[in-house]
Formats: sequence, C-alpha cells, structure tokens
Amino acid sequence: MTEADVIEQMVEYQNILLMGVSVFFTVISAYVVAIWAFLRKAGFWLRLFSFFFLSFVLAFLARIAYGSALIHNGFIDTLEDINRSAGLSPTGLATLENAASGLDAVIQHSLFFGVGIVYVALFFLTFFARATLRDA
Repeated sequence: MTEADVIEQMVEYQNILLMGVSVFFTVISAYVVAIWAFLRKAGFWLRLFSFFFLSFVLAFLARIAYGSALIHNGFIDTLEDINRSAGLSPTGLATLENAASGLDAVIQHSLFFGVGIVYVALFFLTFFARATLRDA
C-alpha cells in the first residue's frame, strides 16, 4: 500500500466514523423521545426490554467502533513503515504527529466516557422517570 492509498483510506475511515456517531445520536435521540412519550408510563417489563434492546444496539456500535480503532491503528502502523523505508509527505507526517501526540486516544477516551455517562442517565430515566418527570 502506498502512502496515498493509506491517506485515502484514513479519510474514508473518518467518514465512516462520523456516520457511526450520527447513528449513535439518532438512536439516543429516539430513545429519549420514547422515554418521554411512553416508556415512563409503561410497565416494568416493557421498560426492561427497551433498555435491553438499547444496550444491545450500543454494544453492537461499540464493537464496530473497536474494530474501526484497530483498523485505524493498522493505518498508523503502515504509515510508520512507509516513513522508515521511503519517507512521508507533509500530510503523512502530520497524520503520524496527530497519532503520536495522543490526540486520537484522547478523542476515543472522551467518546467512551461520554457514552458511559449517557448510558447511566438513560438507565435512570428508563427506570426512575415516573418519579422525576411530570406529565406534560
């Protein structure tokens, strides 16, 4: 694989990553609407099933994100190999600098932390919303 091929694939990776983030926001938004519209008035078993299904979808998205992170690390390793053997263009060097500075890891950890907070909040709203939300 040439440097141009790797950079092209990394740009496409960012597009796929943004699509995954948009799917995440869509799922969370739909679930919040479901809580407000009917889950807070629903019985325990329906709320449990809904939260289980949400958990399944989020676990599926997390697995895809993990696989994407492995592929991203492979792209970085490929760029490092190319840099050692033939040298990189400024774009390739900037990509390696971004990875070496830890910015990618900071973004990943921030996203996982944010997802954890949202998950706990949705758990609370799913099972305890009756006591905390008033009918609109």
